Amino acid sequence: MKIGQFAKEFSVSVDTVRYYIETGLLIPEKANTQYRMNTICMEDMALINELKHYRFSLKEIHKILSLKRLTNSGNNIDMSYFSSLLMEKKQGLLEEKAQISNVIHSIDSKINREIMKEMEQDHVTMGVPLLFVPLLSCPHCQSELNLQQASILGQRIYEGSLRCSCGYQAEIKEGILFTSNLQSSPYKYSIYEIDVGKWNPDFVSIIEKGKLWMYNELLHQTLENKVILETNIEVSMMLPKYLSTLPKNTTYIFTCYSLEMIKTLKKSIEKLHPHLSVLYIVNSDLQLPLAHRSIDFFIDSTSSTQYSLIYKESPFHILKRYLKNNSCIIGNSVYYEANTKSLKKIQSLYPTPSPNAFQPNYLEKEMEEHHFKFSNKEIIGSTQNPGSYFAYHDENEKMNFLGYTARYSASE
Repeated sequence: MKIGQFAKEFSVSVDTVRYYIETGLLIPEKANTQYRMNTICMEDMALINELKHYRFSLKEIHKILSLKRLTNSGNNIDMSYFSSLLMEKKQGLLEEKAQISNVIHSIDSKINREIMKEMEQDHVTMGVPLLFVPLLSCPHCQSELNLQQASILGQRIYEGSLRCSCGYQAEIKEGILFTSNLQSSPYKYSIYEIDVGKWNPDFVSIIEKGKLWMYNELLHQTLENKVILETNIEVSMMLPKYLSTLPKNTTYIFTCYSLEMIKTLKKSIEKLHPHLSVLYIVNSDLQLPLAHRSIDFFIDSTSSTQYSLIYKESPFHILKRYLKNNSCIIGNSVYYEANTKSLKKIQSLYPTPSPNAFQPNYLEKEMEEHHFKFSNKEIIGSTQNPGSYFAYHDENEKMNFLGYTARYSASE
């Protein structure tokens, strides 16, 4: 019998049969390059399936098959030996059942404790700290924004309208600043809307290494009384994990176009770090209602790379107006080698991507054109399988993950 027919007979895949052959669980005859599954293979496969049903591991099954082969017992293995194995397996399963019951009980207790903790800790939404008011300016004409119909409690703005004489408008709702002309991405980018199962865990580990690299770079900077901006946090963000280790007098701005993401982040930070001064902005195009030359640090958690998939305009061209002279960008970037299939897929899959999106020299060109100079640059890792979520990726190609630090010179 050929492998294909044999596999069908036992309702397993051909790959499974080949694996059993490679590991010695099955020993078929071989004619030239073709395996022939004989009667002994049929007997062994039936025994393998039976023992698997009894929750024996393949390693344990191999031992039983070895006894059968050493004693030449054919299909009649030593019943006393087999019975003792079954009794041991039964006892092991009973112990495992008790352990599982204990774990289920622990999980139920944990769920109940978390529910009670959530009920006991009523979350009080915080507003926009008043210290941000001097930073709020029209993104078009840079005029000071007029705050109207404001609801202010203590040192925070909870509701209000921001108006400019040129016609620009923005709103503050529940302590979150909403910019005008919000655009929805044609693709879902909030991490809560993504099937994480479509991300390769190995690639997620590379991303995490990239965040740690950025954090270590940030620790070399003077952060006291500085303003740090992190944009496009829908999929990846670095700062929130490390807030407890950074100076208490540092000021933060987070932006993204997912209201759900901003609300979740805001609630988390307010619970863990209620003393921090944070501005949350719902925005899609990086045209932020902030004064020019007001940001000391820009954290690029692949946001510039993601932005290049959606917009032709350079994110650095937009963001540099907000950066102070000698301000610092600390970031991660993704790129492919030149002339790869993945690059061609990006241009065909996305409506209006940057022509340089994910190109190997994308970051270098951007830095040079917009007066940034690298102070550090390092390959964090690479993968040929980031996961099925990345529809543009060709499985035979390498996606590279880069960490970089750059300084901005506004005078150039």
